[in-house]
Amino acid sequence: MNEHDLVQAKIELKKLKSEESKRGDTLRDGLRVSLRDSVEELSLYDNHPADVGDVTLERQKDLGLLFFVEDRLAMIDDALNAVDQGKYGICEICGREINRERLQTIPYTTLCQDCKKEHESPESPEPRPIEEAVIKLPFGGVRGYHEDIEDNAFDGEDTWQAVAKYGSSDSPSDIGSVTNYNEVYINAEEDVGTVEDYEKIVAKKSKDGQIYQEFK
Repeated sequence: MNEHDLVQAKIELKKLKSEESKRGDTLRDGLRVSLRDSVEELSLYDNHPADVGDVTLERQKDLGLLFFVEDRLAMIDDALNAVDQGKYGICEICGREINRERLQTIPYTTLCQDCKKEHESPESPEPRPIEEAVIKLPFGGVRGYHEDIEDNAFDGEDTWQAVAKYGSSDSPSDIGSVTNYNEVYINAEEDVGTVEDYEKIVAKKSKDGQIYQEFK
């Protein structure tokens, strides 16, 4: 790409940046108005959520558009930096020249068409959160995961049991072989508070310091 093309590209990118910046400012001004002021109500406490659902939806759309505009502005800035460095029109992945027609259509692109397709291909693995390298599966527990390992910690299954014993949408007929609503959750028959069999023995410490089994 010659010097004239770089100058024209920079002019086009600055024009596009100005347009996107104005669009972003308009969206931010609209989002600064509170929901109550936007529906011209003195209070929203006496309104059903459905009454302001359309206004809430429009605000969500505006917020999504604002994120889109900010992403595009970031790409335009990257393209302007590429112009200043003399790398505009060169794919940042493969290093080949980007098609001129593609640059005319998307002047802020930094990828050639082939690399862009490969980048968006469903076969290409998406980057995973770095936290997964240290958080072992399953954080929170998965049914069946703890069956084959020595782990007596309060895991995800225990958490579900603690909540489900207060009721869920399941009925005895959904579970099968259950006649009591108090048993409608995973391993409801398990003893709570004990792990080993000897811990189920009722005992107390006497004044002499010895532990004696307590018979009732």
